[in-house]
Amino acid sequence: MKKILLFLASLILSVLIAELVGKFYFYLFPQVGSFISIPANAGKFIVGIFLAYIFFLTLLFTAFGGAKKYWWIAITLIPAALFEVYFDLQHIYFPMAIGLVAWLLGRGVALFTEKK
Repeated sequence: MKKILLFLASLILSVLIAELVGKFYFYLFPQVGSFISIPANAGKFIVGIFLAYIFFLTLLFTAFGGAKKYWWIAITLIPAALFEVYFDLQHIYFPMAIGLVAWLLGRGVALFTEKK
C-alpha cells in the first residue's frame, strides 16, 4: 500500500509541476520545429510531465520506498524511458541526470531520516 501511495504522490506532483519543468527544458533546449502541430504550452506540459515524473518517482521511492524500491523504480519508469527514447533521444542524458540528482537527494533524505 505504501508503494502505491508513493506512486500516486509522484504522479500528482508531476502533473502539478509539469509546465514549469517543461518551460525549463525548452529554455535549456530550444526547439526549432516539430513534426506534429500542437500548441507550445501543450508541448511543454507533455515534456515536463515525464521529466517531473522521473524526478519525483526516483526521489520518493529512494527516500521512502523500503524493500524492493529499485524494482518498483525500474518497472514504473518504463513508460517515461520509452517516451524519452522515442521522442528525445538526442537529449537522453538530461532525464538520466534528473534521475541521478533525484536518487542522490533521495539517498540523502533516507540517510537523514534513518532510525539509529
